[in-house]
Amino acid sequence: MLTDGVIVLRAPEPADIDAMYLWENDPQIWAEGAVRAPMSRQMLHDFVMCYNPDPNSAGQLRLIIEEVETQEAVGCVDLYEYDAANRRAGVGIVIMPNWQRKCLATRALKLLANYCHESLGLHQLWAIAGRTNEASVRLFETCGYRSCGSLRSWIRRGETYSDALMFQHLLV
Repeated sequence: MLTDGVIVLRAPEPADIDAMYLWENDPQIWAEGAVRAPMSRQMLHDFVMCYNPDPNSAGQLRLIIEEVETQEAVGCVDLYEYDAANRRAGVGIVIMPNWQRKCLATRALKLLANYCHESLGLHQLWAIAGRTNEASVRLFETCGYRSCGSLRSWIRRGETYSDALMFQHLLV
């Protein structure tokens, strides 16, 4: 089990569909990511019921962040663009607003990095965060990610564009 005693990273379950529905349909989260379209509960149900926990074949991995004491799903962490040949993957993370600022995202990223290195044999993780998203920038830096470049006009918000930062975390 992937746990540090405070949180658990686990596979999605049918009971998580309502929480996932909120995360996947939040336009504020869309602004930081690549997906900008609503998802139905049926789509999420199908995803959970057909969940493939092998990132080598699925190309991705979603893990639910569960707070141990309450057993509540407080967020999720995703590996995407999983590249087995180059042993790297992109990372995305969402924490529900009422659980933010409790170090749960930091715990999740540290557990994930250990799992990726020890169990999946990955060499590095990477992430992209909006330059003005101070919480995400601070989170990735706290978890050992290093800024390795700036992506100009990367994130579209309406008719304007903002820069993003590229982060890498070498798992050695």
